[in-house]
Amino acid sequence: MTIDERVELYKSLFPECKAFSPMRSVIIANSYRNKEEREQLELLRELDTKLAEAYKVTIPVLTFYVRDNNYVPQTKEIFLSYPDLEGFLHQFRHHLQNEARATDQRLLLVEGKKGTDTRIPFKDTIYTMMGEDDSLAWAKMIIESV
Repeated sequence: MTIDERVELYKSLFPECKAFSPMRSVIIANSYRNKEEREQLELLRELDTKLAEAYKVTIPVLTFYVRDNNYVPQTKEIFLSYPDLEGFLHQFRHHLQNEARATDQRLLLVEGKKGTDTRIPFKDTIYTMMGEDDSLAWAKMIIESV
């Protein structure tokens, strides 16, 4: 399954994704794209908090300007080379994947929908890195849908 096909699948499976409301209240309401880089950084920090609250997970630490975009599960830290919305969403999804390992959070990646195959994020992938397809598609789906 390509990333674009996965994006369309996610749009059909999660038409009321929990991330939409925080995106609208922080990013859209504050005209993220028209802000200076430092202001974008602060908006991403606010979005980080609101997404963690929406998904009821621990808030990952955000670190900017140190190294390439990545997520470190051991420290629950998102590294971003600069304040990039799609990069942030991509890494936040990796955080959700990490949090979904807990038994009580097993439905986290399928938005709490009981009966939905919890393996969907990891099935029919094109990338070998576990969860990469899911993270790329989820970030893209949110940006396209909001």
